[in-house]
Amino acid sequence: MGAIVLDLPAKGVLTANDEHDPLPFYYKPGVGWLYRYRLTMALDYLRPGGRVLEIGVGSGVLVPTLTRHFDEYVGTDLVLAKGLDHLVRPGCKASFIIADLLDEQSLQANHFDAIVCISVLEHILDSDAAARALARALKPGGTCVAGYPMVSHARSRAFDVIGFKGIDDHHVSAPAKIEASLRKVLKPKGRTAFPPLSPVPLALYQASAWTK
Repeated sequence: MGAIVLDLPAKGVLTANDEHDPLPFYYKPGVGWLYRYRLTMALDYLRPGGRVLEIGVGSGVLVPTLTRHFDEYVGTDLVLAKGLDHLVRPGCKASFIIADLLDEQSLQANHFDAIVCISVLEHILDSDAAARALARALKPGGTCVAGYPMVSHARSRAFDVIGFKGIDDHHVSAPAKIEASLRKVLKPKGRTAFPPLSPVPLALYQASAWTK
C-alpha cells in the first residue's frame, strides 16, 4: 500500500458527467474492486504535497483522495459534473475547469508536481499532442501517472464479462501508441498491471508512471 489511499465517496454522493461515465461500476458487488484497484495502482506512484492536476475528473471519484493529500488541486474535463466543489477536503486550494488537454495554453507550464490521467488517453487520437501537453504541464522531477485498458479484440471479451460492453467502440488509441508518445517526451518511472504481475500481452489494465 502506498502513501495515498483511495477515499471513495459513499454510493449516491457522486454524479456521472455523461452516459459513458463508469461511476456505477465502482459500487457493484464483485467487479467494483477491479475498478477501485485500477485507481489504487495509479495512486501508489504518488507522494503527498504540492500541486496535482487531474485530467478527466469525470464524476469526481478521485477528488476527495487527491484534495486530502495535496496542497493544490486542479481538475479538468470537457464536461464538469455537478457537485464537485462539495468533494474537496478542507485545507486544499481546489479549482475545476472545462479544458481540452490538447489546448496546451489551458494549463500552466512546469507547474504541477503530479499529474493523474486515468482512462483518458485512449480516447484521444493525437497521442503525441496529448503527451506533449502532459509533459509541458509537469514540473521537472514531477510524476505523471497514466492509466489505460490494455485492449485488444481478443481481450475485449473480458471487458464484456465485467459489464463494460463494446469497449473497442470508445477507444481510438492503442496502448502501444500511447506509450510510444509518452516516451518521446517523458522518462518511464514504473508500470503496474492488472492482473498483478501480468506481462503486457496478458494485462487487462495498466498504470504507468513517468517523469521529466
